[in-house]
Amino acid sequence: MSILVSLSHLFKFPIPGLPVTALLMQVPLIALATVVEWNQRKRRPVAPRGAPALRSPADHQRGHAERPATVSAATAEPSDQHSGAAQQPDIGAKRPEAFESPQSEPAKAGAVRDQLPQDGGGARVPLSPSEGRESGQAESQRAALEKAEREPRDQALTGAPRRQPIPIGLGLRKTRESFLARIRAAITGSAQLDQIYEGLEEALIGADVGVETSVKLVEAVRSTLKNDVRADVIRETLKREIAQLLLSVERPLQDGSPLVIMLAGVNGVGKTTTVAKLAALLKAQRGSVIVAASDTFRAAAIEQLQIWCDRVGVELIKQKPGSDPAAVAFDAAKAANARKAAAVIIDTAGRLQTKVNLMEELKKIARVVGREIPGAPHESWLVLDATTGQNALSQATVFNDAVKLSGVVLAKLDSTAKGGVVIAIADRLKLPVRYVGLGEELEDLRPFDANEFVEALFSETEDSQAANRSHAA
Repeated sequence: MSILVSLSHLFKFPIPGLPVTALLMQVPLIALATVVEWNQRKRRPVAPRGAPALRSPADHQRGHAERPATVSAATAEPSDQHSGAAQQPDIGAKRPEAFESPQSEPAKAGAVRDQLPQDGGGARVPLSPSEGRESGQAESQRAALEKAEREPRDQALTGAPRRQPIPIGLGLRKTRESFLARIRAAITGSAQLDQIYEGLEEALIGADVGVETSVKLVEAVRSTLKNDVRADVIRETLKREIAQLLLSVERPLQDGSPLVIMLAGVNGVGKTTTVAKLAALLKAQRGSVIVAASDTFRAAAIEQLQIWCDRVGVELIKQKPGSDPAAVAFDAAKAANARKAAAVIIDTAGRLQTKVNLMEELKKIARVVGREIPGAPHESWLVLDATTGQNALSQATVFNDAVKLSGVVLAKLDSTAKGGVVIAIADRLKLPVRYVGLGEELEDLRPFDANEFVEALFSETEDSQAANRSHAA
């Protein structure tokens, strides 16, 4: 305390002790500020000899603010230089070019640009090697992410070759294993004619062909062969009857300019995914395709379809959720006429076949599109889930009453042992199967071929051949 009193008398402070204590408390702050300033000087990049020094944005702004009052070292008076050194710390001692005159700025601009990183014009100069490495890693990660997001769209836009779809034989593997096992048991397990044909009916019903269609096929085989019980002959005759049934309902695809296809179906059958696969297929075959997001009721349906369209590289016509689906379809039809598009695909909301008001909505969409494009929709297809089996028949019957269907798209055929529903659709509904879905990729929607389907269904060696082809591809 005596020391504080002595210091107060020495500096003649009116209140002993308090000013000296406050002064001593500021010493650590001054030391800390000195250390920070020293570190900042150390981290600043040193310009090569003969090149202008690099400045941070803060230095750049400070230089603009001080420029009217500064002069270059070559034109400054000796007295001004000494006074400047006494008034401010020697911040620019190592960087004399940092406070240049306005006359020298244009001449140095090119050299300064050469020192800056060329990755966008506004990038900050790394202050240390470690920070530079971290910045480079972040930039490379961001570029890789952008490339991964952009790659599917760029591939679609550049017309990259499409991968070959899965062979239909491989997609029918589950159905074929069950079907052929029952056929073999029926035609080789007994020599009695009645037992053979009863076994054939059971095999067909087990493959979800349906009771009515199964009885019809067995009677056709029996009337053709009479009392012939040879296993290979029975098998070939059944194979021929199924092929004739499928071929009898085939019809050519209706065309238009543009071709308008409307897809319908209940919830969860894979309709939105089928729209994307079909858009990719038509784009490769015909050219530009427009998709109408007329499913305005299901949550996130428009967003999901937008992602698929971006991957495929086709245009999506959409409105806000809850909008009139017929209005969206009308906008798509007008856009197709204006842009000379080759095809229009209308995605409708999933609906139960028992909802009358929703079925009336399908009729409205068809009427509105028909007023804009004559004859549209040229094709109205029902998307069915192959795993539902015979339940798909009741769906198709009601949808066919509301909108005249011209075909069926059978999704998820590779995930079920009920592939015999294809035969039931042809027999009961008299509708051709236009496409079958055999996987999750865009290329896994393929046109349905009746002869190929029957050959794959009865092929004993299809599994190994399909596996070999898939491995080779």
